[in-house]
Amino acid sequence: MKAILTAFILSFSFLFSGTGVTQYQGEINFMIYNPASETGAGEAATMNLVFTRNRIFIDSNISMNVMAGLSARGVLVRNDLQDFILITDENEGLKVAKSELENLVAIMNRIQGRTDTYQRAAFDWENKVSETGRSQVLLGKTSYEFTLKGDEEGEYITVWLTDQIKVNWGLLLDAWYSTGTTQFDHEIPIEMVMNSNSFPLLVEAHKNGEIVFRAQAISENSRNFNRSKTELSSGMKLLGLTDLMMNFFRQQR
Repeated sequence: MKAILTAFILSFSFLFSGTGVTQYQGEINFMIYNPASETGAGEAATMNLVFTRNRIFIDSNISMNVMAGLSARGVLVRNDLQDFILITDENEGLKVAKSELENLVAIMNRIQGRTDTYQRAAFDWENKVSETGRSQVLLGKTSYEFTLKGDEEGEYITVWLTDQIKVNWGLLLDAWYSTGTTQFDHEIPIEMVMNSNSFPLLVEAHKNGEIVFRAQAISENSRNFNRSKTELSSGMKLLGLTDLMMNFFRQQR
């Protein structure tokens, strides 16, 4: 199950959405690690998601490599302004308008030497996904278990979904279907881990009787969370795609 941790984080950056959903407002924190490793949770990554009425902020203690020479430590989605802010430094970010997203992907492909993007075949939901009928309470939310068969014998993924948290991802819907499906190799179909009617609180990858990956929501707060995380600081410097390209070619000299 190659690069499943990175894929899981990126999934939250360019995700599927529904419409007509009452937006959940609050903060959810995840811990992501391999329980089967010698250090276990000692190598854990953390992921913080903050939702307000029109904005979503996602950050992690692991940098996300967007392209050569560019790593993002967080992503701010501003549905009200129809743009994304890739937080590249404490006081600097890359602003990408919805209309510029395809240009950014083209730049990524050119720099990384990727020439062939393609649309994947439809996912085999009927044969790969099943509801087990099991339920448990996670963070006070009733959650239901679904399983996803792996490509190899002894591999499968369990996803625990709750319908007590519903998110309208807004702007990210177009981003995922226009660019994300051809850029990232996801082992979990995006509609399973995130849709307009449920939210994943626990995802585990199983291989030969062991849990080799766990993404677990460890806290949820919808009352007194820090809404300011979805706002940019007054000292934040925003770069555009032109600035990005100039900086990149300057580094190549």
